[in-house]
Amino acid sequence: MRARTLTLLTCATALATTSPAQVPTLIKDINPTGTSNVVFLTCFGSGFYFSATDGVNGIELWKSDGTEAGTVMVKDLNAGAGHGNPSNFMMFNGMHHFTATDGINGLQLWRTDGTEAGTQVVLSIADVAGLIDWAEFAVLGDRIFFRGRDAAHGAELWSTDGTAAGTQLFLDIYPGATNSGVDDPLAFDGQLYFEAFDGTNGPEPWICDGTLAGTHMIAETVPGNGSPGTTPSLFTAAGGLVFFRAGTSATGDELWVTDGTEAGTGLVRDIYPGTNSSLPSYLIEHNGQLHLRAFPTAGSSTALIWQSDGTQSGTVSLPTFGYTNPDHICSHDGALYFTALGAGNRQLWRTDGTAPGTSEILFPGSDVISPFSNATAMMSCNGDLFFRANYTTAVGQELYTLSLPTGSPEHTEDNIQLYPNPATDEFWIDIGAASAGPATVIVRDAGQDHRRVGTDHGQRIRAVCGAAWCGCSRHLPA
Repeated sequence: MRARTLTLLTCATALATTSPAQVPTLIKDINPTGTSNVVFLTCFGSGFYFSATDGVNGIELWKSDGTEAGTVMVKDLNAGAGHGNPSNFMMFNGMHHFTATDGINGLQLWRTDGTEAGTQVVLSIADVAGLIDWAEFAVLGDRIFFRGRDAAHGAELWSTDGTAAGTQLFLDIYPGATNSGVDDPLAFDGQLYFEAFDGTNGPEPWICDGTLAGTHMIAETVPGNGSPGTTPSLFTAAGGLVFFRAGTSATGDELWVTDGTEAGTGLVRDIYPGTNSSLPSYLIEHNGQLHLRAFPTAGSSTALIWQSDGTQSGTVSLPTFGYTNPDHICSHDGALYFTALGAGNRQLWRTDGTAPGTSEILFPGSDVISPFSNATAMMSCNGDLFFRANYTTAVGQELYTLSLPTGSPEHTEDNIQLYPNPATDEFWIDIGAASAGPATVIVRDAGQDHRRVGTDHGQRIRAVCGAAWCGCSRHLPA
């Protein structure tokens, strides 16, 4: 390393940014007489859509800007106490689309601009000749692909441009009236990934670029037709790859990966070695890698959070630091948020993969033992975390948010010891009693910020300065 001399004051002034504690906040008691059944949280612009019931109307389309006043029902899709059951939220042709029912015409394709008048039916099953039912929707380019079923072809791959005339069978993967079982579609990088069965090979991963010529099986996870194995599922993009869960008789259900080619498709790691299954679930992308829950051994309490770059050596578990059996993993503000068992009950947790950065997040005054016993997927949206929880018996299961300290930190100036002084190449920063919680220390050389150093109360860090930055390593005080 090139030698540099840093001229530092013996007792220097550093900027410490102390993060206030994160406390869940009730957004709105949507259903004052019971649970609101909040589900399918979907971020858009300055707010988000979701499905819920207020106890008077059924399960309908709602939106929120994160405030009580801004959390309102958009439209009673199935008028009265009937359920519209909106789901499958997707952006198509510049507008949010979803599926729901008006109670008369079965499952329909809708669109919304966030207003009651602007929430309208786009397409009903009855509009398309021969279509019996549809499910598993995903947008690819200027079309929505889905699994559609008619009497002549069974359940196969269909597509629509949002009009009756532009809705048709795309490919009869399993020729004839037998179902190909198109399932779990994922649109990623101009391709549609999904599972299907062509009658010759078993259920396998498929790919579609929007053309017939570009629609084919990617690779066989289990060779041959009807060979023992598990249907590929949970297709999730992370780090430029597509991960999925699949099983063979030799490995059980494990984590697989594909780059869209046969050669680039394979088992990532047999997390639970042998014929047992690690049961990968809650697959998400976080910091450019896949994160998931999996069981390396038998027992419900053995589940761990794993991260993977798509290689066997790069697929490792995170340390738990006091929690067990995590689920509903969500990437938010550079950390993982999830529910897990702590002192015998399921609560909200946060981790950055380190002991100091792992903590249980509690709701003051909660009188429910396990407020996340009936949890659903959390959502990161516009700098806040949103989720449903049952913290108090008086309110029941409702919509909550966790506002991050980011953007609202408490800034304090503190005297911090720096030594040796002057220094060449490296020096120590003794935080001492600089902050009562996690802090950010900004190291400056000649007035220029070089590196933000995360630390904790009472810790000491060692900074090593190069040509353009200052690195650091954590050391606990003796």
